[in-house]
Amino acid sequence: MKVLKAVLLSTILGTATLASAQNPSSNSRFETMDIASLTSQASQGNHHAQFFLAKRLQKGEGVQKDANRAAYWYTRAAEQNIAPAQLNLGIMYLRGEGVKADMATGRKWLESAAHLGDNRASYALAMIDERQQRLVDAYKWYDLSSRDGMLDDNIRGKAQAKIGQLALNLSSSDIEKAKNSANRWFQSH
Repeated sequence: MKVLKAVLLSTILGTATLASAQNPSSNSRFETMDIASLTSQASQGNHHAQFFLAKRLQKGEGVQKDANRAAYWYTRAAEQNIAPAQLNLGIMYLRGEGVKADMATGRKWLESAAHLGDNRASYALAMIDERQQRLVDAYKWYDLSSRDGMLDDNIRGKAQAKIGQLALNLSSSDIEKAKNSANRWFQSH
């Protein structure tokens, strides 16, 4: 599990916590807002403020680092379908950062973010399944990560490379099963 955490952290978390909270043009004011104003707006339900407050609390940027409060504010934003918050919260559950480590809850939040088109989340799910030797499932998530229209082009390229590597270890029927599963998941979400 420690290896999985290290891989997830180095590959995903670094970029995940830098993610925007939906509308990049309105985010810049939240990135530079003082903590008191950010907290006030977050308390009023503003998902941008919730996300950026959580991010700052997680990183200790301009405020005392507090993983418990970061998880609280990521949860508030995640419940409003903010994919980067869902991604970060999922990773916090996988790591046990500010919350009790819980693979099922972490996966749930990652799947929610993937559903909203955040391929960093589907890539993280693929990595988890690959580490657990569930290669057909890993292929499915890498396939979803590589599709056009996904958030991060860099992750899309990495996913395409992983698909090629996994294909060497899967039968053609396994690959077909994974592709069909990815298509069904994509169409149902």
